[in-house]
Amino acid sequence: MATYDKNDRVRVTATFKTAGTNVATTATCTQKKPSGTDVTPAVQTGSGTGIYFVDVDLDQIGTHTIKIASTDVVIAAETIELEVVKSVFDHS
Repeated sequence: MATYDKNDRVRVTATFKTAGTNVATTATCTQKKPSGTDVTPAVQTGSGTGIYFVDVDLDQIGTHTIKIASTDVVIAAETIELEVVKSVFDHS
């Protein structure tokens, strides 16, 4: 699991393919924060067909779970976890 400092912003990318070819689809994202709160960051179209990304703000210490899902041409989802720790530069 990747480790990040609190208040980092991370770009998460997903590519949807069928038969080895990227396909256009509709993608959504859900971020579960360590507090248990779910948020829905805006999914952006990436550099080509079937490529999507979301910029996630890691504003809480603990495990953030990110799920990017497609329910259109390709029915698929990818879930990752990002561990957030207190930054050595955070003196609060």
